[in-house]
Amino acid sequence: MKKVILFIAAIALLSFSCNKYCNCKYYENGKLQKDAKHEFVNENGKCKDYSEPLKEVDGKTYETKCK
Repeated sequence: MKKVILFIAAIALLSFSCNKYCNCKYYENGKLQKDAKHEFVNENGKCKDYSEPLKEVDGKTYETKCK
């Protein structure tokens, strides 16, 4: 019985550790926006897939970098 409980605990631990957390930071005109951060659990794909390249809107540049 003890082995079964340990086995279930090991599976639960591995399932939580497989989730990868992504941290996204937002930049405006090359400066980090300290109040705009986003963290989430990435269940599929790579964190870099959520990054957005440099874009210009109304004379300001915006960029999102996720790791």
